[in-house]
Amino acid sequence: MGVTQAVLQNQEGWFGEGDDMIFIDGDTQPTIQGTGTEDYYNGAWDFSSQPFAFQHNGAPYITGDERLGGRYCLYRWHTESPITFEKSIKVTIEHGHGNHRSDDFFPWVLVPDRATCGLPCPAAAAERVPRIFAVGGAGAGKAGGE
Repeated sequence: MGVTQAVLQNQEGWFGEGDDMIFIDGDTQPTIQGTGTEDYYNGAWDFSSQPFAFQHNGAPYITGDERLGGRYCLYRWHTESPITFEKSIKVTIEHGHGNHRSDDFFPWVLVPDRATCGLPCPAAAAERVPRIFAVGGAGAGKAGGE
């Protein structure tokens, strides 16, 4: 059906350059590889720091963007572009370009019936509460995270 993703920034700068990769039916290389978080959610140029919401995709909640503690809520439904699979599907997205960031990503791949697909149940609510960890990372200490 689609994906929802929450992001909690643990460092300054734009988090959204990580490539999306989808592995289908046990493929060891990505069956589908995209060009980044902002493109996967159809909101290029770091979402222009503006929330948006459409029928199939959106970033309806953005606060503190590109700063430590910034939060994003994203979604994309694949009703108009289904990704079919027979045995398994694994959806991944890099944490920044080449996984150089340490932000917390909270994604959920949504399928019509989780039980029959063998997907795990969500963790207890207390385990899903985001915590901020200032980790530095690429560009730490420089103005604007550049």
